[in-house]
Order: sequence, then structure tokens, then C-alpha cells
Amino acid sequence: MKRDNRRINDNLKKAALYTRVSTEEQAMHGVSLDAQKERLIQYAKDNDLLIVDIYVDEGISARKRYTKRPEFMRMLNDIKTNKIDVILFIKLDRWFRNIADYYEVQTILDKHNVQWIATEEDYDTTTANGRLSLNIKLAIAQDESDRTSERIKFVFKNMVKEGRVITGSTPLGYKIVDKHMAIDENTVEIVKTVFNKYIDTRSMKETSRYILDIYGKSIDTKTIKHMLKNRIYLGEAYGIKKWCQPIISEDTFEIANQLLEVRSARYDGTRSDRTYLFTGLVFCQCCGRRMTTYSCPNKNKDGTVKQSFIYYRCPAHTMKICEMSKQINQEKLEKWLVENIRFEAERYNVSLSQRQVKIIKTVDTNKILAKIEKLKDLYLNDLIPKDMYERDYTTLSKQLKQAEEDSYIKNKKPINMDFFDDFENTYQKLTPQSKKAFWSRTIKSIFVTKDGDFNITLNQL
Repeated sequence: MKRDNRRINDNLKKAALYTRVSTEEQAMHGVSLDAQKERLIQYAKDNDLLIVDIYVDEGISARKRYTKRPEFMRMLNDIKTNKIDVILFIKLDRWFRNIADYYEVQTILDKHNVQWIATEEDYDTTTANGRLSLNIKLAIAQDESDRTSERIKFVFKNMVKEGRVITGSTPLGYKIVDKHMAIDENTVEIVKTVFNKYIDTRSMKETSRYILDIYGKSIDTKTIKHMLKNRIYLGEAYGIKKWCQPIISEDTFEIANQLLEVRSARYDGTRSDRTYLFTGLVFCQCCGRRMTTYSCPNKNKDGTVKQSFIYYRCPAHTMKICEMSKQINQEKLEKWLVENIRFEAERYNVSLSQRQVKIIKTVDTNKILAKIEKLKDLYLNDLIPKDMYERDYTTLSKQLKQAEEDSYIKNKKPINMDFFDDFENTYQKLTPQSKKAFWSRTIKSIFVTKDGDFNITLNQL
């Protein structure tokens, strides 16, 4: 027996079947795509409709914009080419849970005279009452979707608090043990080497080649960059410090990311006849730009190159937008640093001691985080208004940031000045690449003044 087809015009023959299920719905309710498809096919047969195609969006939430649903967009393209007369889906929530998106798509359907039918629900959009009922149903569906999202987030949040993983994938250097992230002894050294080699060479390409040569593992530069920026290696995840065991120290992570910020990877240092010791570290005091390098060959009378001098200059000066005219000779800069590094280290120790004295009491960051979580619960349960939540959240966030900074400074150790005993003689015995690696780990920035003087900041501070 045919089902009631009062909503289907006689001339509608070509039907598209649309099914959708999100990962959350599969996990929580066991919604089946096959069951949806089976019911829609039967409906089309009962109403003498020709199925032109079946569009299946699997693992796609209805909260996402329809433009993010690949099969939905394919169906819209078929609608625009007049391949479809009617769209079948079992319930409205398979179609949309967002009122704004619904009407945006409905405009397209109206333009091409395409109707839709929720086969297991009844809607009449030809009357004002029918449209009002539809809006109410869409609003309810959107609210349910938001609440489902909050429930899922709540479950995930509890798992995260307990240190349990919520995904089956792990970054290189880790593995899952008893639903917790644990260090993988088979790959942890590769991670440490990635950080150390990048700091020493300031080159992701060279780091990639080194990992392949030493460990036989191919890691492209894009992956290396992602690793260098991934705070999981500090033991931090989901904004929670000490979420898992760290692999990289904070100092090492900070140095690597400082080098990333100046895009030093473009200089791979592979030329054997010259080494740019301070690439990415030298800045113009006048305009703040990173100074670029160039070499000037010193030739013999027969035209052969006797020596190449390396210089650092402000790129904005050549464009006549910066008054910095000084070009810094690398040998002179190196000589100045070797002679003054001890003094800069002593000044660092004094500054660190002064900052530590100012920290009267280190605030427990865990207490602040607990207050933030409590505040969120109050807001989600409608116990406090939004303006109060935003005000208190801003205050607590500032307190957290200050507490973390104070804790970091308080735990810093002064530089051991014994290191600089006979430093100059030791330094001169290093290879050019070792010298470059030393300055990468020691210096955060070198600012050149208009008069050619140097202001340096050490990495330790």
C-alpha cells in the first residue's frame, strides 16, 4: 500500500536521498546510515519516485555549516543543474539544526523548484502556521544539538582532567598505555634530536636530513615545524600543564620557537665555504626588522677568491624606509661577543636576582584553574549572567598568566660563571658549525643601534 503522498506533485519524479550522521551521534545513539538509507529507498518505491542519487555525509555534525558537508554540496550542485525534483530525508535534524543555514539553502531550492520531504515527520510550509511550526522545530533541534555538544565536551573534559587520552593517535615520542599518554622509548630520542638539531643549525631541511641519516626515519619540514610548536612535548595539553610526562625542557622549547619566529629555516647553512653565525639573531634597532646577510668576496690578483667577508644589513635601508646605514661585519660582531659575553652573563644574573626578589609569594596555578572551572560551571548552569562570567574570567586569566610567569622566573637558575673561565681559548677551538650552535643556544637577539653599538638579550632570561 502506498504511503500518503499528498506533498508530492504529480510531475515530481527525480528524487535525491540524503542521509547524515555525526560521530557523536554514532557514539551516543547508534544512529545508522544504513537504516536511514533503507527507509528512504522504501519510501521512494512506495511513492513511485525515481532515485537519481544517494548522498551520504558520514561523521559530519549538523552544527557545521552546510558548506562543510561534502555530499550536501555535491547535492546542491546537482540541484543547480536541475537533476533533482525532490529531496528525501527521514527527519528534519538530518537536514539542518541551524535556522539561518536552513533558509539560505531553502532559497536555492525555491529557485530551482525543488521540494523536500522529511519522510517520518509532517511539515506544511505553505501556511504561516506551518512555517512557524517549522521554525520552532528547527530552534528545538539547534538547542538539542548545542546541548549534545556540551554533554560531549563535558565527558571529554572529565577525561582530560583525569589525564586520559580522547583520541587513538599520539605524537611522535609518545604511546598510549592504560588510556594515558606515556613516553615511547623507541622514538623519544628522535624528538629530542629534532629540537636540538634545529636549534644548532636553525634549519628544518638540515634537521630532516640528519634524522633520516641517523635514525632512517623520514620527517618532512612541515612535520618538523609542527613538532617544534607542539606544546605536548612540554607535557602540556588542552591548556593543562603537567598533563603528561614532558620530553623537552621549557628552555629548549622556547629557544626553538624563538628561532621559528624569525623564519631562520630559509638559511640552511649548507655552504661549506662560509658559515653565517648569527642568521636570524641580528635586528635593526631603528625599525625592528631582522637584518639580512650577504657576503663580499676578497679576490686575489688572478681573480680567485682569497676570503669572503660576511655582513649583516637592514633590508629596509636599501628601500630607503629606514635610517640604519650600518653594515655589520660578522668577524667584528663575533669578536665583540666573545669579549663581552661574560659581562652580559653577569648582568643577566643580577637582573634575574632582582626579579626573583620582587616575587613575594608564588600563587598556586592549580587553585586559579579550579576557580576558572567553577566559574564555567556556574555560567553553563545559568547561575551567573554572561557579563559577570566574562569579567571574572578576564581577572582570573590575568592572575593565571602572572602566576605562571612568576613561577617560571622563581625557578630559573643563574648562569654558572665558571663556564667563562678561559672561554676565549675554548671558543676558538670550535668548528664554525659548533660556534653557530653555541650562539643559537646562548643569544636570543642582537640589536644594532644607529651608531653601530650592540644590545644583546640572552636566551636564559
